[in-house]
Amino acid sequence: MKVLVFLISLLFLVSCSESLPPIQTVQNFDLNRYDGEWHELARLPNRFERNLIAAKATYGVGLEGPVRILNEGLRSNGEATRITGTAKPVGDGKLEVRFDPFPANLFLGDYWILWIDENYERAIVGTPDRKYLWILSKDPGDILSDFTEPLQMIKAQGFEVERLIENPKRLAPNSRPTLLVKE
Repeated sequence: MKVLVFLISLLFLVSCSESLPPIQTVQNFDLNRYDGEWHELARLPNRFERNLIAAKATYGVGLEGPVRILNEGLRSNGEATRITGTAKPVGDGKLEVRFDPFPANLFLGDYWILWIDENYERAIVGTPDRKYLWILSKDPGDILSDFTEPLQMIKAQGFEVERLIENPKRLAPNSRPTLLVKE
């Protein structure tokens, strides 16, 4: 009897669950054009960027080996933070990311390019579980309203774009945050 109740409950939960459309990534993605400095305009809230402002990522595409990543930002108290990592392509518009040091390097992360403009100046990146989403631009002066149409497309794929939080401060291109602590 317990098994029957369990199976009926499971069937009910499955039938009530919302089925989400498959996530579409950028086709014919050109990793070499993605190279460079990307400023975070907005993101879905996440624990590893809590209280982070002026977040940016620099991608270095080399001739051989994985793509080098440098993520930088400032904590709300002015403390600089940075982490390095690598990315490798695993499909069209899909990267597999690993960050240094231990214990972060124990985990691989999916980093999917969901939308990019034709000039490779603006991008929307997310994860297949829809928990993470970043709105990025090579121009720190861009604003979130520049992304209205692509954000509607992302929302249709099941991302909670209404939960996006804007990055309150951006660094100038090619600048580095001042380190208040030794690395």
